[in-house]
Amino acid sequence: MRKLSRISLAAVLVLLTISAAAYGPHIATAAGQIYSRLQVLEDIMEIIDRHYVDDVDVNELFDNATRGVLENLDPHSNYFSAEEYAALQEQYRGDYAGIGVSFEMFDGVLTVLDALEGGPSQALGLRPGDKIVEVEGQSAIGWTVEEVYDHVRGPAGTRVNVTVIRPGVEELLQYTITRGNVEIAAISIVAMLNEEVGYIRLNTFSQKTADQVEKALQDLQVRGMKRLVLDLRGNGGGLMSQALQLTDKFLDGGKVIVETRGRTAVANASEQTTDRDTHPELPMVVLVNRGSASASEIVSGALQDWDRALIVGETTFGKALVQNQFRFRDGSALFLTIARYYTPSGRLIQREYVGDEYLEPVAVDDRRSEDAPDWTGPQDDDRPMYTTGAGRTVYGGGGIHPDIEIEPTRVYGIAALMYRAPLRLFFRYGVQYAAANAAEIPANFDDFNDHFVVTDEMVEDFIDFVRSDEIREPLEENNVPLTDEALDPALDDIRIYLKSDIAAAVWGGDTGREVLLRYDDQVMKTIDLLPQAANLLTLSARTEAR
Repeated sequence: MRKLSRISLAAVLVLLTISAAAYGPHIATAAGQIYSRLQVLEDIMEIIDRHYVDDVDVNELFDNATRGVLENLDPHSNYFSAEEYAALQEQYRGDYAGIGVSFEMFDGVLTVLDALEGGPSQALGLRPGDKIVEVEGQSAIGWTVEEVYDHVRGPAGTRVNVTVIRPGVEELLQYTITRGNVEIAAISIVAMLNEEVGYIRLNTFSQKTADQVEKALQDLQVRGMKRLVLDLRGNGGGLMSQALQLTDKFLDGGKVIVETRGRTAVANASEQTTDRDTHPELPMVVLVNRGSASASEIVSGALQDWDRALIVGETTFGKALVQNQFRFRDGSALFLTIARYYTPSGRLIQREYVGDEYLEPVAVDDRRSEDAPDWTGPQDDDRPMYTTGAGRTVYGGGGIHPDIEIEPTRVYGIAALMYRAPLRLFFRYGVQYAAANAAEIPANFDDFNDHFVVTDEMVEDFIDFVRSDEIREPLEENNVPLTDEALDPALDDIRIYLKSDIAAAVWGGDTGREVLLRYDDQVMKTIDLLPQAANLLTLSARTEAR
């Protein structure tokens, strides 16, 4: 049993006293009240520690008490333990020390989904579908995800020995991998949709996002890009600083990107563009959906308000709360909402968060299951209206409302279930198919994407695969029917996903997602909207010239 730490409480009280001295009598009075209440809480914890019928982890009680306090605030004010905060910082930092693979546990076996580009595993030749069955001579079968991290990750420069089973190879493969700093790519796809239209799929706003986007833009321009589709669907945000830097690439200097408004002076700010715009005249469409939030809404809101880009897709999530980080000596941290942000036209795009439905999970996949709920947000008649510089009407009231709405591609439900985690049946089949039919697969991805055809025989073979004893059990556990009546309506989607995950099994997961672009209604329709985006850019230039 861990004893209650008076040191931690004392530290809190000292900080409160310092704050009171620094900020005046009002804060001092509040600090005194908090001090009194904390003494009561300390007494309660000591009584529990000494007298409760069972042993109690008092530190865990403190964590829960802290979270209980925050439940009375907004949904985005959160307390993170030291372990949780470290993981979050890794995500924001954009890199980590490890062997450089993404993985899934299939039937208790650590299976590589992708050897990340530039990482130690890719350099040694690990590939999608490889099964890591031993680490340092210890069986890895049945490990939890946490156990995988504990054994496989480690400081850069250290080594780890792994034993691998590779489909199509009889003998076990032995690798000694030197751990390195692995970059977490903020971008998953950089592609040309046709001879003139470039496409960037941006997944997050980490510390390296703006630099990675600039590199992608330069690459696409070399390949002939004259117009751009920036895909922010499912991008839940990240670092506000990176949203500002990204927006700055497309707008002239001296324009407001976002305003923050709060109770304190530090929380009130107006962030503006610099003269470092690198692509101010590139016609562009920004693609958004319900999963586009926070930093994604800063970017799309600013580009919409300045008539710089055509916003297309679905209404975004509606998170316009700014969190500040307060770190503690034990490594934990408080993320506290200190301000709301507003677009250049003055729109608050935070939607109401009264009720539990605010943070309920919703489908944000590009290819959405037919039974997934729609998200439209408030209708235009119920929204406050604002005007852009060029006189266009835009709407507040919750999220960024697109200039042009496009419904997502609908996928037959059973195909969507088999595609996603935890089943990933198309990927598992794709690994087997690629190992057995390497000669039938084009040598490079572009040829594969243009010419490879999924035959009727392949579809039948896949259905036999999912009906096999090995696969049937997890399907039944997930209530996935395997009758002809259930599968027949999904055959077109099955063909698409088979091609996608055969590509993923050969070249990695991002190529699989690139295959899906050609079957993505929202992406394909944006190509026809790019002339409107070019006209909007001209309109904006004329407005500023007046």
